[in-house]
Amino acid sequence: MSASGNGHPSRQRRISFTPALPDGADCPWTRGRRTRWWLVVPSDLVAVVLVALFGAASTRTMGQVVTPLWQAVLAVGISWGATWCLRHRHPDHLEMALPEGLIIAGLTWVIWTALHYLTDLAVTGVLVAVSWSLMTGTFLIVFLAGWRWLYGYVRAHDSLTPRPVARRLAEQEQGGVEHHGARRVPGE
Repeated sequence: MSASGNGHPSRQRRISFTPALPDGADCPWTRGRRTRWWLVVPSDLVAVVLVALFGAASTRTMGQVVTPLWQAVLAVGISWGATWCLRHRHPDHLEMALPEGLIIAGLTWVIWTALHYLTDLAVTGVLVAVSWSLMTGTFLIVFLAGWRWLYGYVRAHDSLTPRPVARRLAEQEQGGVEHHGARRVPGE
């Protein structure tokens, strides 16, 4: 007779867990709460300041960096308000990459480009303004959407395996402890 009392030699039971990837509305780190403004505001401000500095450095106008800085801050502020109003009826999570992050990046680019054209077009010319616009749009996608994708990746990675399952998997790895209530996997 075995320790299990069923006449078969006792074998260790192993558990395994393959989580479903959380995406879209099923992001566990966004359930039951609204936008994390303490994360969005500083991250987006750092992003647009970096874009303004890179833009000024690439056009060799670091002495006039104040103008792109106020334009960037104003553009991202208007973008936050517009995106929040657009997504207010849905669960608004302005730290999410899709769709909120791309809406913010796109609106910031359009507003900033309009402000740039209004203040600098007479000085720089159309060709320089178009190249500046393309460069700024690329940087905004990389920085404004990029931190959101990285944040989502890290949060998804942290939330893929529920804590009780992670604890049981860790115990299994350490000593092969058999748990009461563990289901037997067919074929073992």
